[in-house]
Amino acid sequence: MKREILIDVHEDEVRIALVDDGKLVELFIERNNEKDIVGNVYLAKVVSVVKGIQSAFLDVGEGRDAFLSLEDNKIKKGDKVLIQIVKEAIGKKAASATAEITLPGRYLVYTPGSIRTGVSKQIVDEKERFRLKEIIKSLKPKEGGFIVRTEAEGHRDREIIRDSKYLIKLWKLIEKEKHAKPPKLVHRAFGIVFYVVRELFTGETNSLAINSKKEFRDIYGYVKMVAPELRKKVIFHKKNTSLFETHGIEEQIKKMKQQKILLPCGGSIVMQQTEALTSIDVNTGKYTSGKDREESAFLANCQAAKELAYQLRLRNVGGIIIVDFIDMKYKKHNQRLLELLQREVKNDKAKIDILPITRMGLLEMTRQRKRESIYNILCQPCPYCEGSGVVFSGTTMYIKIKKDIIKSASKMRNKQMDIFMHPRVAALFDEKNVSSLSRVIKKKIRVRPDYKLHHEEFEIK
Repeated sequence: MKREILIDVHEDEVRIALVDDGKLVELFIERNNEKDIVGNVYLAKVVSVVKGIQSAFLDVGEGRDAFLSLEDNKIKKGDKVLIQIVKEAIGKKAASATAEITLPGRYLVYTPGSIRTGVSKQIVDEKERFRLKEIIKSLKPKEGGFIVRTEAEGHRDREIIRDSKYLIKLWKLIEKEKHAKPPKLVHRAFGIVFYVVRELFTGETNSLAINSKKEFRDIYGYVKMVAPELRKKVIFHKKNTSLFETHGIEEQIKKMKQQKILLPCGGSIVMQQTEALTSIDVNTGKYTSGKDREESAFLANCQAAKELAYQLRLRNVGGIIIVDFIDMKYKKHNQRLLELLQREVKNDKAKIDILPITRMGLLEMTRQRKRESIYNILCQPCPYCEGSGVVFSGTTMYIKIKKDIIKSASKMRNKQMDIFMHPRVAALFDEKNVSSLSRVIKKKIRVRPDYKLHHEEFEIK
């Protein structure tokens, strides 16, 4: 399998595509006007201390305030304090901050203010846990400690040691700013580009292409420090052609707004996202194959399971997901379908829990919500159907307009009525229908098709 990471940097947004054999499998979008400050480290100025709630309010600059729980921190108004943002501001509520700085790396998390050490609970092999514990014991930083991330499992000692050196160097740069004049941003949490490079750019990746010279240098410098063997895979895309268009990504992104996805067998899945949950309906369409309906249902369900696992990851769907599979009679088919779905979601970094299929063919699953879904970033509710996904049929509108014409005719003195409507609806007002209606209201009717009008809009003049 050929795996590529494509990073398209634009003045308004950054888009990153993870591509396997030419197929878009994950998409990340960060827009300049939507950047959050979680993870940023500030040298803040204490504006006020409220002893009643053991809290302090801080000025972090950039027109932002932050809220710090005092706990063991003894500070007073006018003091400067090094803090890190842990939660974005919501409405009028200030952002939440902590004085305990944490710096995540590829394999480790550095805690300069705490000597605690540990290994991720997700690493269950005792031999591997012991090996990793021995590595972090050998690091012995002058201050702070390290927590081993799940990603460190199976990686060589030298890779983990390189990561520790990078984090210690980063902390030293931050510490130098302690004597600056507050408020000041001393470390901006790395955005989506750095996140993807840190989490997804591994030895399994064939190439990483980016169209920004500055970001290329930053990535190259980081990779050179923590994973030098990957340097040759970092490519600067200097062509005039669009990086995404060259690789056929733009067309794949356009398809992401579709709710109905066709399956190879001729069936389909229909995805509908709401705030509370996402529902997925599996349909066979006209597909029938093999000996009987049971076999057709099973094969269609298997294709649907593969497709929905792909779509959940691609669209970054989080929360509760309900899947309505086609009913199957045999328990063995339900079990095999469940096992297939569990295999298909293994490549997804988000935590996924899958419950057994019910007798009604329903399956409930949950997917960890780490960031906004791509569907919600790219799309907004249709202003025409107001998010319902449907509009009144042409026949419904024909009947509605006809009623309004009869109702309005008695109030109008003109001998002629002009009816403006969308062309698709106007087509139903043929010569026979118009003549019949004219005789009823005893007025001449002129139908005026108007593309500017919405399917459900019309005007009578």
